[in-house]
Amino acid sequence: MPQFEYLIKKLDEKKNEIDRAIMDYIRKKYDGELYELVEYAVGDGKRLRGIVLLLISEALEGEQKKALRLAVSAELGHSASLVHDDIIDRSVERRKKPTLWKKYGMEKAVIIPHILISESLEIARREGEEFFRVGLDTWSKASMGEYLDILAEDKNKWPDINYRELIALKSGSLFEGAAEIGALVSGKKEYFMDAKKYGMALGIAYQFSDDLVGYINSNEEGGGSQSLFSYYIRNEIGDSKDIGLILGFFMFNIMKEFETIRRSKLFEKSEYLKLFPIFSILEIMKENSSLYDLLKNVLENYF
Repeated sequence: MPQFEYLIKKLDEKKNEIDRAIMDYIRKKYDGELYELVEYAVGDGKRLRGIVLLLISEALEGEQKKALRLAVSAELGHSASLVHDDIIDRSVERRKKPTLWKKYGMEKAVIIPHILISESLEIARREGEEFFRVGLDTWSKASMGEYLDILAEDKNKWPDINYRELIALKSGSLFEGAAEIGALVSGKKEYFMDAKKYGMALGIAYQFSDDLVGYINSNEEGGGSQSLFSYYIRNEIGDSKDIGLILGFFMFNIMKEFETIRRSKLFEKSEYLKLFPIFSILEIMKENSSLYDLLKNVLENYF
């Protein structure tokens, strides 16, 4: 699928652009051990939220230098949420290296997200009141998602927690905020609400996929959303380990989010925005080679 291969090249360029901008920013801002801690916290990310921000801004002819600064803001905020996530889930490894708290200790790991989110919001504030508002709203929703994630670790609370609501807050909000900011950079108000819907659907699909892979891989460090996912899927299909049945359940749920994306005004604005959701899901599926092989052709050809 040539267009998909071209998309991957384009996204790799966007990722490298964001990586350089993040490193330039933190080098100027921090030094010594604090620089080391911040660099460790923000390094090696997929930059998917920053990339979708850039893609939407580009599709709507927004100012790209401004969009890149805001992509840095989005990724600093996301990195803050990951450090908190690892502390809450007691995860000892992320991206094949020790998590921040495991390497540097709990005390330092607790304070770094506060530094990162403060910096993220300050960048947004400098760009304008509307960007600060979105950043603050995004962090508020993501924090509530993390709280529900903690509650979902207690199986006695599973019947009282809505799985979709949890992942919409925990992950959907971060993609939603990034997408909205991408549209805001353009100033084209008719796309603002559409961008939010696109981002939320993308974030839900992404977290759903992540929890599915964790469920199949029997990852014990998956956290509350993954635990709640296991409860959710067993209520729907029982304890079956039939991969066909599990994938059918996955596709049924994921297509609801893809249909929201397909109805978006952004869908026709850019070939990259058509294919980016598939790319995002496949990035998660790489953590299980069998799943990746099974779903690659289906997902690539969906749109």
